[in-house]
Amino acid sequence: MIAVQKLLRARHARILLAAGLIGIGTMGFAPYILNDVSTQAAINAPLIRLTAAADGTVADLPGDGRYFDRTTAITLLNLSQDTGAVADLKAEAELAQTEMSLSQRQLAELNGQTQRLTQRAALFSGAMGARLTADRDAAQADLAGCRAERAEQAANLARTRTLAAQGFISPAGVQKAEAAASLKSSNCESAAARLQAIQVTRNAAQSDVFVGDSYNDAPYAVQQADRLLLQRQMVEKTLSDATARYRQASLRLKDAQARSGYRAPAGTLVWAAAASPGAAIRAGEPVLDLLDCRRRFVQVALPERKAEVIGPGTPADVRMIGSDQWLKGRVVNITGAAGRRKEELLAASNYSLPEDREIMVDVALPAPEPRQINAGRKCDVGRLAEVRFSRRL
Repeated sequence: MIAVQKLLRARHARILLAAGLIGIGTMGFAPYILNDVSTQAAINAPLIRLTAAADGTVADLPGDGRYFDRTTAITLLNLSQDTGAVADLKAEAELAQTEMSLSQRQLAELNGQTQRLTQRAALFSGAMGARLTADRDAAQADLAGCRAERAEQAANLARTRTLAAQGFISPAGVQKAEAAASLKSSNCESAAARLQAIQVTRNAAQSDVFVGDSYNDAPYAVQQADRLLLQRQMVEKTLSDATARYRQASLRLKDAQARSGYRAPAGTLVWAAAASPGAAIRAGEPVLDLLDCRRRFVQVALPERKAEVIGPGTPADVRMIGSDQWLKGRVVNITGAAGRRKEELLAASNYSLPEDREIMVDVALPAPEPRQINAGRKCDVGRLAEVRFSRRL
């Protein structure tokens, strides 16, 4: 005991003790000498606000604090099929589908009628062609007989004139023979004209033009087929319009149904529900807020003179109060004291508010591994933190 007392009273022992105390004090104050340190900071993160894509009923939402360590589908709405915009889209799609079915049936009937009219037109053309051929043959036969009779009359006229010159036939007999020959010649010219007319009619019929009055140059079946063609074009246009409306309504309905849910990315958790399950909701109203733990950051106030040496990308060390773990962060945003800041989509309020001649610095934290986050601590949002910036900057 006496030896210990002597040791403590020794000068070199007192010097070593003082040096040790000075060293410990220096180590404690060294971070504040070498760095700009601020403890007026808190962990924050942005919110993902999910809104209703259409009128409907709020579905059974996941509870507050539910964490998603992998991409997870969330149902936001139970869309009613009887009311609202979804019902209108469904009714529009059904009406367009009904018009499509009716137009398709009409087209099938028109196709069948067109085929029947085509067959009738073909039969008519064939029968008319055969009849005109027969008329032409009969007219040729009549013309040939007429020419033979005309030749006979011409010979008879020559004999009559010879006999009249010899005094065997009177001048009246010669006149009678001349009249008969002239009549037969006229008959032959008429038969030739009839044959020519039949030939013209037959040639036109071969081109599906039937000579008649100016209103009936085509058979009734062909005229009906032309009218059916116009009607078919109108039905096809109706079908095309109905098909376009059906596709548009179906796509909009599918889109509305798809947007009734959301695929929450890994690393997010349910922060708060803005509506109760089963409640009616209108399109555009908020349903659920998700906390994005992947984009945590710290807001800290610094003297305004630091704005010249701290900029986006500047490194910073961040430690949550009560923890021994230091996180490496980087500055992502700098706002002056007079700058406006929106907080409605942030999970925590600004713990450190800039005073006169101070700037607000946002320091982004590294994204944590989704499966290593403690969901019960809600990604440490709202916890106070200590932030250090190296003065060597």
